[in-house]
Amino acid sequence: MVRDNLTRIQLAERRRVSSDRITQWLCLLKLPGEKKREIEALGDYWNRQIITERALRKTRRNLSQRDNITTHF
Repeated sequence: MVRDNLTRIQLAERRRVSSDRITQWLCLLKLPGEKKREIEALGDYWNRQIITERALRKTRRNLSQRDNITTHF
C-alpha cells in the first residue's frame, strides 16, 4: 500500500475484495509473530474452513486483554 501509494479502497479494488477484508488482513499483520505462525500452520484450505473469522477475532481480543493487563501492572 505504502510503496504503491494506495488507499485501502484502491487496494481492495485491485484485489477484488471489500475494503473491510483489507482491514482484516492488515489487522492480521499486526499480530505477534508467534500467533501469525500458529495461524500459518493451520494451512491454506479453500475447500473447507479451518478457523473462522470469529475465532480469529476472539484470539485478537484475548491478546489485547493480555497486553492491557501486563501494561497496567
